[in-house]
Amino acid sequence: MKQNLTKPVQSLAVVHPDSGLTAMQERCAILLASGIRITDAAQQVGTSRASVYRWMESASFVCFYNQMKKDVQAYVEGALLDFHQKALDGIKASLDSTREEVRLKASIWVVEKVSKIQVGETSVRKMLKEKVEKEVGSEDWWDDSSKAKVMDATYKQSLLDAGLEE
Repeated sequence: MKQNLTKPVQSLAVVHPDSGLTAMQERCAILLASGIRITDAAQQVGTSRASVYRWMESASFVCFYNQMKKDVQAYVEGALLDFHQKALDGIKASLDSTREEVRLKASIWVVEKVSKIQVGETSVRKMLKEKVEKEVGSEDWWDDSSKAKVMDATYKQSLLDAGLEE
């Protein structure tokens, strides 16, 4: 049997069962998530910019791309956490510097940063009380005594739900 060598062979694009994308689309999404421009990503995977823009309209592509961005973000956050100890060591070294102006600047920086740290509510009871007041208080009531009774009962239940006694 004679083969027709002039007819182009059409390769079937294998779609990954989990992502619903071809390997080319997955690779493109990974490149885009890592910060590469659309034009460069298209060129690297061997397709046109128009194809990439078309893919970006697909829910499958967008979700995979978002997952890749999430993975890249987690990687970067992990890498940054590795640097925090070096940064703290640098600050400590500055605080122990023999140069007075370096120690002073480092001390001022630390004090400013610590003073800007915002701390939320530390009393569970107060937090639950405020939550109940906000929830129950936003409703319309016929009279204040009914509202007070409901607030009190809701607050007591919130305490129990939190494992606290009255």
